[in-house]
Amino acid sequence: MRADCFGNPVTAARAETVEAIDRFTTSLLRYGTDFAPIFAAAEAEPNCALANAYAALLGLWMENRAGLALAERHLVRAIAAAPKASEREQWIVDSVAAARDKAIGRAVGIAERLAADYPGDLFSAKVGQTHYFNVGDNAGMLRLADKVIERHRDCAWAHGMRAFGLEQCHRLDEAEEAGRRATEMLRREPWAHHAVAHVMETRGRLDDGIAWMRALADTWEDCNSFMYTHNWWHLALFHLDRGEVAETLRLYDERLWGREKSYSQDQVGAISMLWRLEMRGVDVGGRWRDVADYVAARELVHDEPFLDVQYLYALARAGEDAAADAFLEGLAAHAAAADPYLRPAWVEVALPLARAVLAQARGRDAEAVDDFAMAIPALAKIGGSHAQRDLFEQARVVCLERAGLHREALAIRRRRAEFRPAVASGWRLLRDTARAAGDVAAVGESEAALERLAAG
Repeated sequence: MRADCFGNPVTAARAETVEAIDRFTTSLLRYGTDFAPIFAAAEAEPNCALANAYAALLGLWMENRAGLALAERHLVRAIAAAPKASEREQWIVDSVAAARDKAIGRAVGIAERLAADYPGDLFSAKVGQTHYFNVGDNAGMLRLADKVIERHRDCAWAHGMRAFGLEQCHRLDEAEEAGRRATEMLRREPWAHHAVAHVMETRGRLDDGIAWMRALADTWEDCNSFMYTHNWWHLALFHLDRGEVAETLRLYDERLWGREKSYSQDQVGAISMLWRLEMRGVDVGGRWRDVADYVAARELVHDEPFLDVQYLYALARAGEDAAADAFLEGLAAHAAAADPYLRPAWVEVALPLARAVLAQARGRDAEAVDDFAMAIPALAKIGGSHAQRDLFEQARVVCLERAGLHREALAIRRRRAEFRPAVASGWRLLRDTARAAGDVAAVGESEAALERLAAG
């Protein structure tokens, strides 16, 4: 029997099929772009369950109807070939079928079994981590990495996977150590760069974050659009937190928005950065129009609640009122019919959050207060990282301020400033809210903190 580059047996008749499988799996692990050969390999060997399962998975990732049709054709072949495949390959076929059916509970269950019984399959652990990430299960992400790390001690990608799981579980020292180790093993390990950036963002180490990311940015040029734009997004976030608006806008125009405008992750990276800029009082000009045009052209929506809420905000900010209303109606209908494993995220979090951000985008913040209060406590359920979801925390504070609820906003501003005491922008925002609330003591406290930071 043939084997892939990690030593996992592969039921395939052609060496070219295994080569395409390796190119596919390592492209995901390294955030590359060499995915497409899996389609030709699956066509050339229709009785290879694994190649056709991976081709089906790539079809699902294409985010359009043509991709779904490809996915269905290859998944039918994979299922037909599965009885002659190995147990591991049969489980992979089942996991792709679960992803197609949006049965994420089933998909992560299979990922757990694969990681336990076949730890050599790093790709399946990575896919499982993605599923867990999209439902806010950080412990699950780390658990999968821990199950396979011993088998992959010499693999930088595995350490990068574990670093991000550690960071999302708030084990920040361990996360930074794992991310730095991965980068020492392989300088072009963008996921590890990203994990360390998260640590530095969480701790308010803005100068360290900028130095870390800029020193490694040359290695992102051949990354896929998500990883390229997302790592530049993190760098832009550091600059925004330092109050460097011109540099943030420059990075947006030159790095964040322009690689693959039809891709979901590129779109929400752009949306979230424009949203954050506006909440800091920055005029972003006509940039909403371009983003909203691509959002409006999406063939597939209501796939992940974290994405949906941001699509909706972009449509509303661009003045697409009818499209935004229709989108919210579609989201509500999808929430009601969602898979039981996912339904709480849609019904309890995404739906009230969507109502809140739509009201806020239209300048009706007072209408959004209760919906924000309903959604925020369980925000992790909709997926995304801590840094990404912080967008909605910020939006809630702005909502309270615009609605005249300065005392409520002040409590949140204080907590945020004290969480990252070395970030001057947090104290400035606290000072401004304290002034609006008429809290002289809080104004003095924030100004004293700013003076200490200025003095070094």
